[in-house]
Amino acid sequence: MIKVGMAYYPEHWDRSLWEEDAARMKALGVHVVRLAEFAWGRMEPEEGRFDFSWLDEAIDVIARHGMQVILCTPTNSAPVWLYTDHPETVQWGRNGRPTDIGIRGHRCIQSPVFRRYAGRIVDEMARRYAGRPEVYAWQIDNELESNHCTCPSCREAFRRWLEEKYGTVAALNRAWGTDVWSGQITRWDQVQPLLAPDCLPDWHNPAFMLDYERFAAWCTADYVRWQRQLIRHFDPDAIVTTNSCFCGNMPDFHQEFAQLDVAAYDNYPPMDVPEDPETLYSNAFALDFIRGFKRKNFWILEQLGGAGGCWSPMGVAPEPGMIEGYAMQTVAHGADLVSFFRWRSSCSGAEMLGHGVLDHDNRDNRRLAEIGNFCRRLEKLPALDETGLHSDVALLYGADQEFALKNQRQSRNFAYWTQLKLFHDACMGLGVNVDVVAEDTPLDGYKAVLVPTHYVTDRALAERLEAFAAAGGTAVLTNRSGVKDAHNNCIFGETLPTAFRKLCGCRVEEYDAIGERRMRIASVNGGSYLVTGWCDILEPEGAQVWARYTEKFYAGAAAVTKNAFGAGRAYYVGAVGERALYRALLTEIFRELSIPVVPGLPDGVEVTTRSGAEGCYRFFFNNTLRGKSFALGERRVTLRPLEMKIETEGGEWL
Repeated sequence: MIKVGMAYYPEHWDRSLWEEDAARMKALGVHVVRLAEFAWGRMEPEEGRFDFSWLDEAIDVIARHGMQVILCTPTNSAPVWLYTDHPETVQWGRNGRPTDIGIRGHRCIQSPVFRRYAGRIVDEMARRYAGRPEVYAWQIDNELESNHCTCPSCREAFRRWLEEKYGTVAALNRAWGTDVWSGQITRWDQVQPLLAPDCLPDWHNPAFMLDYERFAAWCTADYVRWQRQLIRHFDPDAIVTTNSCFCGNMPDFHQEFAQLDVAAYDNYPPMDVPEDPETLYSNAFALDFIRGFKRKNFWILEQLGGAGGCWSPMGVAPEPGMIEGYAMQTVAHGADLVSFFRWRSSCSGAEMLGHGVLDHDNRDNRRLAEIGNFCRRLEKLPALDETGLHSDVALLYGADQEFALKNQRQSRNFAYWTQLKLFHDACMGLGVNVDVVAEDTPLDGYKAVLVPTHYVTDRALAERLEAFAAAGGTAVLTNRSGVKDAHNNCIFGETLPTAFRKLCGCRVEEYDAIGERRMRIASVNGGSYLVTGWCDILEPEGAQVWARYTEKFYAGAAAVTKNAFGAGRAYYVGAVGERALYRALLTEIFRELSIPVVPGLPDGVEVTTRSGAEGCYRFFFNNTLRGKSFALGERRVTLRPLEMKIETEGGEWL
C-alpha cells in the first residue's frame, strides 16, 4: 500500500519523549520514520570519535512500534570542527570568498578533503546499518543544488571539465565566441568560474555561462553517484534516493536521479492561495515533473505539515482540508510514499517557526487529524501502489533551456517555467494525464508532444519530432525555439525557428519582446485571448493560421499556426497567452487525436488517473478555496474547498 512517513529528529528531544512519539506516530498510521539528515555533529562529536548509540536506540524504539526508518546521510551539515580545522572544506560564494559558516549546506561537495571526511561518516553509517530489516531506504544528503562553489578545488575541477570537453584552448574559444569583448582565453588557468553579485548574469558570455551551469550540475550528479557507491558497497540491495527541491541553483534532475532507485521531492505547496484566476500556483506541475525524472512513481520525503517560518516571514495557517488535500494530490500524481515534515515543531534553531505537524505545546491538533484521515483513506486502497499514471501526452523539459534562459532574460514578462506550466495546467483542466520528461526521452507511445521554448537547439530532437509527426503524432512548439546552437550562441544564416521550420511550416518574420504589455490575438474559431511577454510574428509556409494578432503594427499577422506533416501535425504558438488559450488549443488537439477529456471542469479542478492490473482510479481535486460543482456525464459532482474525491472503475466514490 501507499506508505506514510514522518520526519523525526530524536537528537532534538529528551529520550523520555521517544517512546511516546513512536507510539503516537504508529497510532496515526505512519509506516516509516526519516532520521539523521543533519546529525553529523552527534554521530562524530570529535574528529574520529563516533557515537551511534543514540541513533541505535532511536531505531530500536521505532522498530518496536512496528515501523521502519529512512536513514539520511548527514553530509549537508558538517560539524563545526570540520570547518574550523579544515577550512578548505568550506564552500566559497560567487564573490570568490569563503562562506561564513553558521547554518547548513556550507560544505564544498567537490573538495577532496570534504570528500574524505564525508566518505568516512557515510562508510561508518552504511557499515553499521547495512542489511538491517529496520532500514527501509537511504536518503543522500539534503535538497542538493547545483554546485556553484568557487573555491580553488572547484575552479580547478571546472578547468579539468572544460579541458576534457574541448581538448584545446583554441576549441574552447571557437565554441564560446570569445572574440567579443576581447574574451579570448590563452591558458586554462585564466578560466574563472566567478559571478560577482554586482554583475548581472546576462552581462557574461552566454556560452561560458551555459557550460558553467552544466559543470555545476555535473558536480551534483557526481556527488550523488559517489555517495550511492559508498552505501551500495556495504548494502548492495539498498534503496537509495535523495530529496529534490526547486531552488535558485537548479541541478539537472534527470542526470542526478539517473543513478538512483526512485525519484523523490520535498513538497511545499503554497498555502496562501491567490485569488487571481490567471495565477499558476498548483503544485501538480511539480509532481508530474518529479515523476518524469525516472518515468515511474515517486516518493515525497518532505510533505507540507504546517505553516512555514524559516526562510521568510511566518506563513499563513493551512486552511481546513489543505494538509489532507495536498497530500492526496501527491498520490493522485504518482506518489507511493508520502513523508510529512516534521513530527514536531522545533523549539530551537532557525526552523523553530517552521511548523511541523505538532505545535510547541505538543497537543493533538487539526493538522494531525487531517493526516489521520489521509492514512485511513489510503488503508481503504491497499493496492493503489500497484497502479501508475499512463499518459498520451508528453511535455518536454530541458535543463539546458532552464540554464540558458535563467542567465539571459528574453523580456520582462517571459519565463521558461511559465510556458511549461501553462501547457501542464491545460492538461489538468481537461482531465488528461501528462508526463513531464527530459527532451531526450523516447517519444514512442505518445500521441502529442508539447515542446515549449526549445531555445538551445538539439537538431536530433527536431529530426525525432519530424518522424513523430510523420507517423501521425502532433508536436506543439512555441516562441524562442531554435534560437541558439549547442554552445548557446545564436544560429547564423537560418530563419527562426531554424531546425523546426520545416516541421512547423512557418517562419518568424519578426519578433517583439512586449514585456509586461498585454494585447490580444483572435483565433479562427472565434476565440479572443490575451497575450504578453513575447510575440513571434509568423509567416506561414504551408501552415494554416490558427490565430492572428489584433494590435500593433503586425495586426492581422499569424500568431499561432497549424501545419500538416505526414500523417500528423505541428502547431507553433508565437505568443505567451492566458490560460484559456492553452485549454482551447489542447481541446482541439486532443479531439483530433481521440484523447478523451473531461469537459466542463471548473477552474481549479484537477483530474488525474492512476491505473493498473488492480483497477483504475480517477482523482478529482478541488485546488481552490471555493466549493465547485460540475456535471460528469449524467451525474453531478460537488467538491468542497481542497477536497479530493476518488472514482473507481466501477463508478464507486471513495
